[in-house]
Amino acid sequence: MLFEKPKHHHRVSEFQAVVLAGYGSSNRLYPISEEESMPKALLPVGNKPVISYTLEWLEKAGIHDIIVVIQSSGNAQQKLSAYIRGYTGNVHCQVVGVDEDDETAEALKAIKDKIDRDFIVVPCDLITELNPREFLDQHRVYNPTFSALFYESGANESAGKDDDLLPYVGIDPIRHSLVYKELRSEDDDFSMRLSLLNKFPRVRVYTNLQDAHLYIFKRWVIDMIADKDKITSISKDLIPMLVKCQYQRKLVEREEVDKYTSKDDDLLANALSLSTTQSIDVDDDLLIKDPIHPSFKSPIKSYVHIYRGGFCGRGNTTASYSELNRYVTKQGATITRVPATTEVAPKTQVGNDSVVGEYTKIDERSSVKKSCVGAHCVIGKNVKIANSVIMDHVLIGDNVKIDGCIICNSAQIQEKAILKDCDVASGYIVDKDSQLKGEKLVSFREAI
Repeated sequence: MLFEKPKHHHRVSEFQAVVLAGYGSSNRLYPISEEESMPKALLPVGNKPVISYTLEWLEKAGIHDIIVVIQSSGNAQQKLSAYIRGYTGNVHCQVVGVDEDDETAEALKAIKDKIDRDFIVVPCDLITELNPREFLDQHRVYNPTFSALFYESGANESAGKDDDLLPYVGIDPIRHSLVYKELRSEDDDFSMRLSLLNKFPRVRVYTNLQDAHLYIFKRWVIDMIADKDKITSISKDLIPMLVKCQYQRKLVEREEVDKYTSKDDDLLANALSLSTTQSIDVDDDLLIKDPIHPSFKSPIKSYVHIYRGGFCGRGNTTASYSELNRYVTKQGATITRVPATTEVAPKTQVGNDSVVGEYTKIDERSSVKKSCVGAHCVIGKNVKIANSVIMDHVLIGDNVKIDGCIICNSAQIQEKAILKDCDVASGYIVDKDSQLKGEKLVSFREAI
């Protein structure tokens, strides 16, 4: 007897995942991401919504229970829900809308009742070559309160402009613990607390690491977040507090951390307590000792995973969003570059570092290099497109030159216009013969 396997079979994952779909960087992505036209999670990267890469990464990790959290302003939640309903991957997703003023930790408070086990928090705009099982396996080995992913800011990322924003990141090289993280500033001197150095005498400080804002937390952490109004942001409030709890006894007592950690079922600690051959060294290492206060063992432990050697990046600025598109369409990537439904005229070149969407028409003597062109676009004769992202339903007239631009849905670029490093909002019309450089082109109605 044959049984047909259902397309979606729900299984209990070791972790739940919370995908934060559009927090904190909406202003930096203006005007290409707006609730009414294009929610951040649906921004196309290589002609696929950026959130699809996150969902694929989680599925590869074996995480099938996913909560997608979005600020419920405009019709962004409806648009994202429609996409998730049609998503074909083997994951169970629910889209939850939260108040548009909520920050990241407040969003976790709002979904507290939906979290019933350890959970992973990931932004919707993270694309990485990191094998998720590599990160998860190390988390299992170290069994920390939280794990965090950092990555080297390399040449494959346009991080030069943001270099001064990279924080000081202090890591204990023995325990692989995150023990220090502070924003860099030209005015401030670098300093560390003596209590930190007493607890972690060997600290390696990095100035070239980006925070991927990808974290794994113990379940009890969300209970603590829910009880403390002052924790509104994960990266600005929660992580710094947990880091300091590793070496500040008074902070642990003041925040009553033991009250929350007592809920944690530490399977390894239980197993060791029942073992007749347990090692004192292993048992002691479960909790970090304080050499100044030997009776104090911090109930908080962190793990940092530094990813090097492969691509890792976020699309939280227009520059980094463009970089994601360049990465997924780079030469050698296994993607369909020109679908059968696309009409490309003779003497027109589409580079093997570019991709063109369905039902797009490109007239003769045009060229597309290092660019993504969306679906249902109409591109005229002798058009030069380079280093750009062209979204869906865009009309481009004859003899137009576009370099380093992002052109949003349904925009029109009239003939002989020349655009360099411009962001063109959805529906905007660029007049013929325009010569523009470094502009954000938004109609007055949208700018109000």
